[in-house]
Amino acid sequence: MLDALYTAASGMLAQQTAMDVIANNLANTNTDGYKSHRTSFSDLLYTEIGPRQSAAQGQVQGTGARVTAIQTTQSQGAMVDATNLDLAIVGNGYMPVTRADGTTAYTRAGALTLDAAGNLLTAGGDMMQPPIRIPQGADMQTFTIEKSGRVTVKVNDRVQALGQIQLATFQNPYGLENVGSNLFRVTANSGAAQLRNPGQNGAGDIQQGFLEKSNVNAVDEMVGMISTQRSYEAVAKIVSASDEMLGIANSLRR
Repeated sequence: MLDALYTAASGMLAQQTAMDVIANNLANTNTDGYKSHRTSFSDLLYTEIGPRQSAAQGQVQGTGARVTAIQTTQSQGAMVDATNLDLAIVGNGYMPVTRADGTTAYTRAGALTLDAAGNLLTAGGDMMQPPIRIPQGADMQTFTIEKSGRVTVKVNDRVQALGQIQLATFQNPYGLENVGSNLFRVTANSGAAQLRNPGQNGAGDIQQGFLEKSNVNAVDEMVGMISTQRSYEAVAKIVSASDEMLGIANSLRR
């Protein structure tokens, strides 16, 4: 009966983690470039319940469940109209950016802005890598980001190249580490970043004037929430039943 309590408690903890993941997905339904997460479970160690014979079956029992991974889904989010300064990645790849501490991170959130010097920044204030500076002034006529990532401006009827946006692809993008603010970090599981021009060697294209929204499916998340809640309630009943059985066993000693 004590084993039942511990087993059920492990299940409750696992389902609580799953509910936390679902809540985070729903909270980021409207977050640009957000990639939803899903919880993976596995059973725990098995223990023998009696002497084992060479041909005997069913002599071991499990000891509960645990969360083995919280995986990031890589499906494409919906495209929505945005400003001429924004961009979306259609296909594989992440934009490399330089964080305030000098480290490199990767994002798919293409809502861009400019600092006082005209440098392209993400909405979180991280500078694009390599840096791209847009000249400021009334002489600038158009600003263009091509599908290939080439950035140009038209000043006084002359086209001027400003730089090249590159995308990072990974051998295992599921292994990237989430660090918040729509940013990911390289890990040993993801493999090193491979910088490529958009549209080449498996990298996606750049779409100017659009934003990739979250890939969260609210209906699926609500179904998952109900299923997780039911599982939590079922395991909680095991805890209550085991507690009652222990109470009965203790009363027999009186």
